[in-house]
Amino acid sequence: MTAQDFSGYNAPDISVQNSRVNEEATAWLDSVDISLLTCGPGEEVWSYYGHSALRIQDKAHGSDVAVNWGMFSFRQSFFVLRFVFGLTDYQIGIYPMADFMAEYSAEGRWVRQQRLHLSREEKLKVLHAIEENAQPENRTYRYNFFFDNCTTRAREMVITNIGYCNTNFKDTDAQSTYREEIHKLNGNHRWARFGNDLLLGYLSDRDITQREWEFLPDNLSKDFATEGRKDFINDTAGNAEVNHLIRKDGYLMLVDSTCYLIPPTQKVAEAEAITPALVFITLAVIIIALSVFEWKRKKNFWALDAFLLILTGLPGLILFAMLFSQHPTVQVNFQMLILNPFNLIFVWKTIQKMRQGKLYWYYEVWGICLVVSLFMQIWQTYAEGMVTLALSLLVRYAFKSTMLDLSANNLKIQHRIITKFRKKKKNQK
Repeated sequence: MTAQDFSGYNAPDISVQNSRVNEEATAWLDSVDISLLTCGPGEEVWSYYGHSALRIQDKAHGSDVAVNWGMFSFRQSFFVLRFVFGLTDYQIGIYPMADFMAEYSAEGRWVRQQRLHLSREEKLKVLHAIEENAQPENRTYRYNFFFDNCTTRAREMVITNIGYCNTNFKDTDAQSTYREEIHKLNGNHRWARFGNDLLLGYLSDRDITQREWEFLPDNLSKDFATEGRKDFINDTAGNAEVNHLIRKDGYLMLVDSTCYLIPPTQKVAEAEAITPALVFITLAVIIIALSVFEWKRKKNFWALDAFLLILTGLPGLILFAMLFSQHPTVQVNFQMLILNPFNLIFVWKTIQKMRQGKLYWYYEVWGICLVVSLFMQIWQTYAEGMVTLALSLLVRYAFKSTMLDLSANNLKIQHRIITKFRKKKKNQK
């Protein structure tokens, strides 16, 4: 998108000594409205969590644009891989509001506008900050879903130019976690939630502050709606127009009006017929049933163990790769004790020993890892069905290790009996 040019908005001298000149020079800013835009979720995975942007309306100059920090392209080389490892670059885009509205209208997503109560000086600061941000050397930034995204960028553009000390915001405990917040928005998309929970480690379950809570568009919108700011000198809007915005604590409401540019519509989410829980329960039934059948028939289904080691080892490679991601919340993931990448390294030797009726040491190590993984839920919430998988694998481990131990003991007993018999026969001769 082509960035709009704000270069004509030269900052005048706004000192008290030049107040009369300043009033004339900045009078056009009374026709400028700066609003926070909050957009509802869409049907694509990356749009489940909504979107934030700023709207700049300049009635004096006939300009109406959206400022969007969520510009990206799937045509970037290795886009998905870069996104997973936290190496995705996003850009600021400034384009006509009509195009912004057409896009969200076509996608059936609601758009809420909150007009901000700003002084002339603050409006000018925001305009210049956006102009500076849109310069070719500044427009690209390293995106991070939790810490630096389209919503946090829009927030900082406003709050930084108001001044943190000029609001009544208190960065208290939000009584929530990153995982809990995204669960509120992907609850109807069970497989998408499963994918998120599988990649997110224990740091996504730590308590977050109110400022961190604002990483989601609707959360920021809620905070802006209740946030107060100190009154400013030379309020050109006139006292009569701002009286209704004054709170009991003496602060002015940051948002002076709210409306829907595209109203929300009632959407009925389609239930997913096959859920992660159903898949893992089915797998657990198969594993346990085959284990019981193997026990009763005194067979050795080593192929089942080979399949399970490979099945859990392959996704374990993805979790292992997350150790090198730039996203801190995916680096340490206790689910790797279940989906263990080392299974792929030791699968051949483990199965080779099983075919001989012996228990390889790594199989016992994996069993211990499964037990530990169940205790680690104290600190981390696992993806749907992962506990079921861990328990079924633990049952399989218990059956197999017991069978192989009994088999080994029987062989030892048989060997002793045969040895004694041979000695006895030799003595008789």
